[in-house]
Amino acid sequence: MLLSFSVENYRSFKEEQTLNLIASKKLGTDSPTQCVRLPDVEESALRVSSLYGANGAGKSNLVSALRFIEGLVLNGTGPGKRIARTPFALDEGMSAQPSCFEIRYLSENEVFRYGFACDAERIHEEWLDAYEGKRERNVFTRTTGEQGTAKVELGPAGKDVSGTKLAALAEVGARSNQLFLTEVVNLDDSSAQGARLARAIKWFSTTLHIIPADATFLMLTEMMADEKFAEFAGRFLKEASTGISSLAIQTREIPISEFSSLPSEIVKQMFPKIEEGESAFLAGPDGYSFFIEGAKKDVVKVRRVSALHPKSGGGHVPLPLEEESDGSRRLLNLLPALYHLHTESGVYVIDELERSMHPMLARKFIEYFLNAVKTPSRQLLFTTHESTLLDLDLLRRDGIWFAEKDAEGGSHLYSLSDFKVRKDLRIDKGYLQGRFGAIPFLGGIDHLIEEAAQGEVQE
Repeated sequence: MLLSFSVENYRSFKEEQTLNLIASKKLGTDSPTQCVRLPDVEESALRVSSLYGANGAGKSNLVSALRFIEGLVLNGTGPGKRIARTPFALDEGMSAQPSCFEIRYLSENEVFRYGFACDAERIHEEWLDAYEGKRERNVFTRTTGEQGTAKVELGPAGKDVSGTKLAALAEVGARSNQLFLTEVVNLDDSSAQGARLARAIKWFSTTLHIIPADATFLMLTEMMADEKFAEFAGRFLKEASTGISSLAIQTREIPISEFSSLPSEIVKQMFPKIEEGESAFLAGPDGYSFFIEGAKKDVVKVRRVSALHPKSGGGHVPLPLEEESDGSRRLLNLLPALYHLHTESGVYVIDELERSMHPMLARKFIEYFLNAVKTPSRQLLFTTHESTLLDLDLLRRDGIWFAEKDAEGGSHLYSLSDFKVRKDLRIDKGYLQGRFGAIPFLGGIDHLIEEAAQGEVQE
């Protein structure tokens, strides 16, 4: 679970801002659908949180910051490459300052605090701490000198790796532009990584799922191989009044001689594999996937997920997903977040949850997440503009967050729990009236309307 996230000097975030997902004790922490108790401490984490704000206020930039950390940890930076950080652009002095990130999270019943500071050339600092109850113990600390030499020191919580590959890696350090945690990821062996660091890494590799506003679910055909998921997705889409009654997979083969008829990006990624005579797999958008396998390397198997629509007189008509509405496809991309609720832990960060979806369906999505779960270690954080979701019967006050820019263009984060709110107050109405900020100021558009109207009269 994500417990807190801090970001500084990244995109629209100039000063350090923190999103805190620890439940407020003032509001109670015993609700099994809303809160999850953390191990060995009297704290609980929120299972569902939302982030509101005007267009350009910084909501998507917060999601981008999480993606930046995830990508840097798991994929790293190539030798001699620049780190693709984006500092705050509205103050020229910030480009010379490092960007800072810190994330506190729960992985396999252990709480970690991980962070780093970097610019485009180097990782200045990096740290990982583990919590034992209320006691924080350092796993490792990394610093990079002016000459680009990285020094890694294993702390008390990392001493159990003495004599292992990890201890040897700590002696070597890391490239100036590479996270030490990425070097640990590259060991690609949990026994070499050590149990504690393997747990810390697993959260980034398998627990965290970030879904941008324009995302497509590239592994849909693979998920459809799970008959239970295929049945669940079909039923959910049907009950959501999308017009889809079920889903099916259709397969066809394209001879290599006709391979050029496929989209150019598919050819570019798969053709090297063909030339080397290797098996290849590529997941594509809108329910497509492409295979070259086994002895049949002279053909490309194309699998496509189709939506079945009932037709008058009985039977069904299969339609490709690209012919479905944006809302139906968006919902299908989000369904894996609901399907694994019963069996797996996971943190889903969804940018613009309501995008292309009816507000009532977005609400039902949240209600299903909260109430259909059997394993509580699942978490949903979403950005939205949809004011109808501002309902204290659906979300806790400490789970409603706002993003707003100051006069210098810097984004700030704050929670509804910072305000004194009557229990009978309609939060959505108060928000639209500007009571909590984080809404666009549209007086200028009213002025433009007046000018346009006056211009028409004069003409």
